Amino acid sequence: MPQGIGPIGIYHSHPFSSEIFHSHTDDSTLLSLSNQFSNCISIVTNGEEIIFYRMGRKSKAKEIQAEFINPDIPQFLLISIDEKLHLKINNNIFNNRTDESKLKIMILNTMKDYLEDIWIEFEFSYNNSKISENDSIKPYLVNNLTAESVQLIVPEKFKEGNKIKLIINNIGGSEELNVNQDQTYFSLNMKAKIPIYITDKNKTFQKVNQTIKTELLSNNLLPKIYNCVTNYDKKIMLTPDDYYLNFFGFFIRVLSFNKKELNKNEFSQKTYEILAKLIALFDNFLTEGLTDKMRNQVIMFFNNTIKLSKKFTWEKKINKQVKNMKKNIK
Repeated sequence: MPQGIGPIGIYHSHPFSSEIFHSHTDDSTLLSLSNQFSNCISIVTNGEEIIFYRMGRKSKAKEIQAEFINPDIPQFLLISIDEKLHLKINNNIFNNRTDESKLKIMILNTMKDYLEDIWIEFEFSYNNSKISENDSIKPYLVNNLTAESVQLIVPEKFKEGNKIKLIINNIGGSEELNVNQDQTYFSLNMKAKIPIYITDKNKTFQKVNQTIKTELLSNNLLPKIYNCVTNYDKKIMLTPDDYYLNFFGFFIRVLSFNKKELNKNEFSQKTYEILAKLIALFDNFLTEGLTDKMRNQVIMFFNNTIKLSKKFTWEKKINKQVKNMKKNIK
C-alpha cells in the first residue's frame, strides 16, 4: 500500500470450492492484523463469489457487508532527489563478476551509511528557494505526479567538486585502502520522485522528516541500488526508473528499465505477477455497480498497465487480459 495509508486487510482465494469459508488460519491472520491495524478486513473468493469478513468477538471472523464507494484521497508531498554518485571501487572486486550481488550489497550498505550520516544536513528546496524545517507542509501538498516537487539537496560541504564520492573497498573484511590496489570510478544516478501521503496538513517539515527518510531510503533508493545493472564498458551502474500505476487515486510504484532486454532479466516475472494479481482483483468487483468516476479510474488503471507492459516481453499477454477485462466493465 502507499506510504502513510497502511494495509486494510488480506485478500485470498479458495479456488474450486463450492462454498466460501474462513479457515482457522485465516482467523489467526486476521486477528494478528487487527491487533496492529484496527478495522482490518479479510476478503475471500472462490473465483465466482466474494465475501468480506471482520474480526468479531471471541477471536472469530464474522461476515460483513461491503459497499464500493469513492474514497477520499489525501494529498501528498511530492519529494524528489537527483544527485550523481561517483563510486571508487577496488578493481579486485571485479575479478569475479559471477557474484555481483555482493558488490551491490557493499554499494547499498556504503550508500546507506553515507545518507544516514548526512540526513540531518539535507536541505529542502522548492522552486530554487530553501524551505525551513519549521515551515508548514500544507502549501506544498499536491494531488498529482506532474506537480512541482520539493527537492532534497545534498549540501556542497558533503561533496568533492560537486560530486558525491564513495569508496567501495571492503576486500576480505579489510576497511583500509591499499595504495597499491587500483580503483575504478563508476557513475550511479541517485534519482527518485515519490509521493508521501499526508493525513495531517498541520505538520511541519521537521515532523515529517523521519517519514520522508524512511520512504526515500528504505522503500525507494536502496531497493533501486540492489536492482541496478552494471555496464562495465561504460563504467555506469544503471538504476531502474519509477513507474506509478494510478489505483483509484493512489499510486502503486513499480520498477522498470527503459529497455526490454534489461527488464527481461531483472523485473519481468516479478512485475507480471504484481499486475496479474491486481487484474484478478478487478475481476471480482467489476460486475458491481460502479459509478462513472470509479469506472473512469478502472479504465485509467488499465491504460497505465498497457503503457507499462510495453517495457516488457509479456506485453501481448497482458494486453489480452486487459482487453477481456474491459468487456466486463459495466
